[in-house]
This record gives sequence, C-alpha cells and structure tokens, in this order.
Amino acid sequence: MKFVMELNKIDWWLWAITLALILAALLGWDQGYYMVMIISAAQIFLFWDRFKSFVAFDTQIRIAYFVFTLIGLSKTIRFTFYIVLFIGTFMVVAFNRCGIALVLKKMPWNKQPIVNIQDG
Repeated sequence: MKFVMELNKIDWWLWAITLALILAALLGWDQGYYMVMIISAAQIFLFWDRFKSFVAFDTQIRIAYFVFTLIGLSKTIRFTFYIVLFIGTFMVVAFNRCGIALVLKKMPWNKQPIVNIQDG
C-alpha cells in the first residue's frame, strides 16, 4: 500500500478531522464521540448535496459510517468499537482504502450496469 495525503481534497480533510476526533475521544475526551457523530451526519448532507442522491455510492458510504458512529451512544461498547472505527478511518486517511466501500460495492443495488444515454 502506498501512503496517500490528498491535502487538496475536502473529502480527505473531513476524514482526517474525523480521525483526530476519534483519537481525542479514545484518549478520554468524551465529547469527541459526539463530534464524530456530528461530522459524520454533516458528511451525509454534504454528499447528498454534491450528488443529489442518498443512494449515490459516496453518500451510501457516509450513511453507513454514520450508522456505525451511533454505536458509540452505547457506553459499554463505545471504546472498543471506536478503536475499530479509528483503524478503518486511518486506512482511508493514510492509504485511501475504505472497508465500507469494499462491502458496499458487493451489494446488489450497486451492481446495476451503467447505462449510457447515447446508446439509445
């Protein structure tokens, strides 16, 4: 894997900020968990606005990630689950690899053939 820093892309910065907030939460700043949830929810609407669809692939990724952050509402499993989120988010920030995207690509609703309007 090649280390990637896409400093010119807002998407990369949103993930990097999310990663920093997860780290802060894991180090004891409880508000960090809620900040991760807020920034994740905001990304849903940012990508909905960009693609004008909640079913656009990039929007699906943000929806799934937000749902995972909500598990942090349960204090009993919050820390353990956020370690997993930290690792996954680190992979996105450092290597541009996303486990959620890999799973979502396999979903039946993302397997539709692309129709070219010019073909008829």
